[in-house]
Amino acid sequence: MTQAAKRHKVETGGPAGEFAFVTATELAARIRAGRLSPAALVRATLDRIAASQPRLNAFAEIAADQALAAATAAEAAVKNGARLGPLHGVPFSVKDIVNTAGVRTAWGSRLMRDNVPAEDAVAVARLKAAGAILVGKTTTSEFAHKLLTDSPLHGVTRNPWHTSLTPGGSSGGSAAAVAAGLGPLSLATDAGASTRLPAACCGVVGLKPTLGLVPHGQVPDGFNNFIHLGLMARDVGDVALMLDVVAGPHPSDPHSLGCPAPAAAATLAAPFDPARVSLRWRPLCGNRLLDPQVAQPCRQALERLGAAVVEDTGEIENPDAAWTVLQQSNWAARFGQRIDAIERDIDPSFAQGIRAALGYSGQDVVQATYKRTQFFRMVQTWLGDADFVVTPAMSRPPLPVDHPVFQPIEVAGETAGDMRAAWTPYLSLFDLTGHPAASVPCGLTRDGMPVGLQIVGRWYADAAVLQLAARLQQVVGWTQWRPPHVTF
Repeated sequence: MTQAAKRHKVETGGPAGEFAFVTATELAARIRAGRLSPAALVRATLDRIAASQPRLNAFAEIAADQALAAATAAEAAVKNGARLGPLHGVPFSVKDIVNTAGVRTAWGSRLMRDNVPAEDAVAVARLKAAGAILVGKTTTSEFAHKLLTDSPLHGVTRNPWHTSLTPGGSSGGSAAAVAAGLGPLSLATDAGASTRLPAACCGVVGLKPTLGLVPHGQVPDGFNNFIHLGLMARDVGDVALMLDVVAGPHPSDPHSLGCPAPAAAATLAAPFDPARVSLRWRPLCGNRLLDPQVAQPCRQALERLGAAVVEDTGEIENPDAAWTVLQQSNWAARFGQRIDAIERDIDPSFAQGIRAALGYSGQDVVQATYKRTQFFRMVQTWLGDADFVVTPAMSRPPLPVDHPVFQPIEVAGETAGDMRAAWTPYLSLFDLTGHPAASVPCGLTRDGMPVGLQIVGRWYADAAVLQLAARLQQVVGWTQWRPPHVTF
């Protein structure tokens, strides 16, 4: 463990912190064994969330009444010897764009401030059926449109590792919550980095499953969709447990039909020899700059892993241009006709993206779709002679929390250009292609900020991605790290 990592290994104590960094797997085991009260666990989690809000603002809604009622029922089930699900009594949070029955889902927007869904999203319903207890909704940028987490409705969310920095976006609240010990699991989304970037910024695990493996019934276009649901936890085993619960076909999502069961937890329990694994390391994915503070921890983690690594420095087209046309067209289809009426109430950067899309032609959208297919086939070629593709999760450490969306970013002191194209092309590429991809911590910068490494696998090889991630967890030891600003 590096000296920087050791500085961040601290003990937690007190009622609110007693369970803060215990894995979901262990919490569920204690509850099943009668050694932990679900009500006590949920009360401690809610206390910790409330204490953290002034500093982090990771939650848009705290579902205290519903959570305490569910915890009381969970406790009774244990006492009565009822059959318990794999996540019985374990707290979880959900990004504020995923539907939760009876709990406001506002999308970080004044336009949706009164939206209280009548039904849970499929994945939320499956988590509850497995016994997990919803404690609240995590913050997002408005309609999840940018790589920072601030919104007109809920304000600014901060990184628990350094509150002057962003937790990334758009699922920054989920990552900040998991990193700060405000519940071990969070359900997020990932359309263009939104799970993996915050995971990298906050030093947790973020999985974007194979497209459709976790059904997403809220998207208006189920066929051309590239919005994935994302899973976050501090521990790879927890992500595997969560994936096994939420994965599987559902009639609402055509991409989910016929998906195989991931069997992720069973795969993690199987023997694994990294010497038999081949990795294709791509330090660049259409960007031209990579900060050495990111590159070095990534390379060191791969060296310690003991797998065969081949570096691929071949140039590729930056995926941002095609991604932008497709994503902004989605926004414009929903809001373009009333942009004049709503513009004063929405984030200026969101309004600018909608207006940009109103200038796209049908041919622009089709050409971007063609480009998406080309990217898919390119990645298929990469995975034809390697078991996994590995990349940095981002080209530089987290940006300041107030970095202007359209201002160029710097990488290693050099002006690099547009935020998406220069910071996260590694991530949007695999949203377009649908391959499973996980960001895992691999080290710390000299300032003690987490660095993320991305692991990409073949379609439906989600369990294998997590198996490799689990091996990296053993090598790097990130589950022992604690953000220095977690003092509540």
